[in-house]
Amino acid sequence: ATSFTDPATMNGSKFSSESSSLADAEDLSLASKEGTPTHQEELRCVITIIRHGDRTPKQKLKGEREAQRYLDYFHNHTKKIKKDLKVKAKKEMVEFLETVKADIHDMEAGDTRKKKERLYKARHMRDILMRWKISGLNRKLQMKPRSWTESTTDDGDTVTRCSKLQLIVKWGGDLTKLGERQAIRLGNRLRDELYPSNEGGGILRLHSTFRHDLKIKTSDEGRVMKTAAAFAKGMLELEGDVRPILVSLVHKEKDSRHMLDPSGNKEVKKDLDRCKEQINVNMQKDVEYSEMTREEREQLVGPERLTSLHRALKEIGNPRRTLKAIHGTIGNLVEQLDEMLGELLSGDEEVIEGGAGLKGDKEEDAALSGIKLYKGETLLELTERWKLLQARLYDEETDVFDLSRVPDVHDNVRFDMLHNPHLGLAETLQRLYDLAKSMADCVVPQEYGITIEEKRDIGAKMCNTLLDKINYDLTIARTDNQVDMRYLINMDYSADLPINSMGRRVRSRLYFTSESHLHSLLNVLRFPSIVPSPLSWQGQQILQDASELCYLTQVVIRLFEDTQKPNDDPKRFRVEILFSPGATAAPTHMNHLQREKDEKRFDTEKLQKISIDGLTCAQVEEYFEEAIKEGRTEDDDDGETTHTSKTVKIKTVKNKSESGQEGGSRDGIATVEKAAKRLEKIAELEHSNLDGAGWRRRTALLAGVVLAGAGCLFLLSRTARGRR
Repeated sequence: ATSFTDPATMNGSKFSSESSSLADAEDLSLASKEGTPTHQEELRCVITIIRHGDRTPKQKLKGEREAQRYLDYFHNHTKKIKKDLKVKAKKEMVEFLETVKADIHDMEAGDTRKKKERLYKARHMRDILMRWKISGLNRKLQMKPRSWTESTTDDGDTVTRCSKLQLIVKWGGDLTKLGERQAIRLGNRLRDELYPSNEGGGILRLHSTFRHDLKIKTSDEGRVMKTAAAFAKGMLELEGDVRPILVSLVHKEKDSRHMLDPSGNKEVKKDLDRCKEQINVNMQKDVEYSEMTREEREQLVGPERLTSLHRALKEIGNPRRTLKAIHGTIGNLVEQLDEMLGELLSGDEEVIEGGAGLKGDKEEDAALSGIKLYKGETLLELTERWKLLQARLYDEETDVFDLSRVPDVHDNVRFDMLHNPHLGLAETLQRLYDLAKSMADCVVPQEYGITIEEKRDIGAKMCNTLLDKINYDLTIARTDNQVDMRYLINMDYSADLPINSMGRRVRSRLYFTSESHLHSLLNVLRFPSIVPSPLSWQGQQILQDASELCYLTQVVIRLFEDTQKPNDDPKRFRVEILFSPGATAAPTHMNHLQREKDEKRFDTEKLQKISIDGLTCAQVEEYFEEAIKEGRTEDDDDGETTHTSKTVKIKTVKNKSESGQEGGSRDGIATVEKAAKRLEKIAELEHSNLDGAGWRRRTALLAGVVLAGAGCLFLLSRTARGRR
């Protein structure tokens, strides 16, 4: 191991194996003062999976169109005529806005009475598109083809064209200022908790000297990307706005979008829809909790070991009565908002340009008759938002509740309590929040599986690519491979640099995603199939007691290396898994001055260790490989499997000294052997799926194994020649 004598080097990158994973330097020095013999470990890799921060409510507007200008827009921008088209880029959104304006002009020029509803929706769509400056992060357009026509050209060719479209404009879901500040604070805190630090600068010094390899990947949602940028700002102590940080550090490559976004996996969507249908049946029953048998309770919310679900069901009491209370409370809220609109109508206020609302004291606020609302929302729009939720939650004709709207009710009431506390509706909002919170605690976890088998199956399918990537990250870090290192120090100038540990590197892989992936990943970790779970009994209890995965929920995996153990000893590499349920503070109703002074609003729960003691990297890799094998699905979008096994490329580090060269050769041989074993495991996993595309994948993998074997033989011959 490298000797750390320079105070500017990474002394803190070593941990005592006998102390807590989050122990500080004082704990280590205390152990040595008492004469307790300890050996130390080196931090090799940190992998974090984090949910996005606090956001505005998500909203959408739907409508069907057959007008030729909409069809032409679709054909000009789509690549596959029968696939959905998603638009977020600025140029395409501006072009669509002009299309909507032209459609409104044509309808206004004709008989508006016949097209009253369509004209209303078109104007609403125009207002949404014009509300903010188009940047590609705050709105999204989706065009779904519903019917097609075929025609024959003069050359005899058959041409298929779309004849009817469903338009869906989505907006909202933007990261709030509160969410941004929470993410910055979390990044600042995790820098100290996850990485060792000393007077020389800790992880910041490693980062500035190209010995910290940081990669940040996100889905393509704007709130997720902004959360990642804000977290990086706090973690690396950067200054300025988050947008330049987003552009330079945050990556949303194609692979990471599929890896961190569940959309596009139709097989998983079928499973999720089936769970939602079952929830709609179970959670509408008019039955008292005290009168249910154990079997009836487990039929509603799953096995009794899921303590948070059974606790929430007990708080609900009677599911149908609680749903009626939620619907009635929303009705009371809408009546109060309508009354405020009727009393405060005035034509004296100064209107914001573009009709987005009425001006308030701040640029991001809007007001109607003196009432300021968050993010430019007017009181009329807020009222319409709640009316829409009320209508969708309950169908009076069929007397059926839509349980999929319960999470929306919970998100909306939480948002208004946090960001619109000046409406004077504290009592109504608090009552609605208490009702919706308990119901959401019952509904949301069941959307990703009701039984243990369903939770495991859906989790393995949804997180298949993410699990494979985490497994790959651990393998690369364990073999100390340079294949994924973006920048490295030029060792030719090592004598000129005041750094003793030139070869020391720490990898950080930060993945930012949505709530669905956190639920799925934790279900995979909690519920094993054949290989035992890497979680301890205490860790299982921590997860069972977590009623909600709030904003900025974190799952952290850290890899340590004990350099005193032999290369072939599995205990040389130790893994730790940590968990935090995120920003769990209740949205207490406070005035603006109190809110700014309340530091708890920016805090998240502390990380807790949930893995077993002495968990080895080999155990984690074996567990993940089994889940990856079970969760492999066919991707309906391109007809190929979503799972793409990554092959470890082998590079050995050349050192200047004789001892360093001999040690590098031994490490190179060990790396070759481990990579070969990894390839054999991949081939075994592929062997179980040999129908159709399975044969093609197996053939390609076997070819990769042969090529890798040839490369291994070449490296071994070069190593032997170097020794002679």
